[in-house]
Amino acid sequence: MKKKSLKNQTLFIYSLSAIILLFSLYTSYVTQDWQWFSRSGSLIVILGIYLTSSQIIENSHRLGQRRGTYNDGNFRRDWASDKQEKILQHARSHEEETWVMGKCGFNLLILGTLIWGFGDLFSFIV
Repeated sequence: MKKKSLKNQTLFIYSLSAIILLFSLYTSYVTQDWQWFSRSGSLIVILGIYLTSSQIIENSHRLGQRRGTYNDGNFRRDWASDKQEKILQHARSHEEETWVMGKCGFNLLILGTLIWGFGDLFSFIV
């Protein structure tokens, strides 16, 4: 994935999480049944897992690019090859964005799990 695509995907997942959270808050407030809010945490956890696991998929893809070429059954890497060098540079510059995406996914896992486990107690505050 490209940097812009990673940022857009992360922003989309965060926005979707906010919509789920707000909708469940509204539904719980109107019905006075705070289990809706609590259960929305499970959906946020799923989105967090998606963001976090996409990092694993990206790292696996880049690992395949970094391995180079196979000739006659022997592993050989042409370090002078422009194509290989460009792939390696792109993979390394892309790594930071992938880790940021994983961190965002981890934050959603924490938030979703807390809401899932303790969201029904929110009625005592409101």
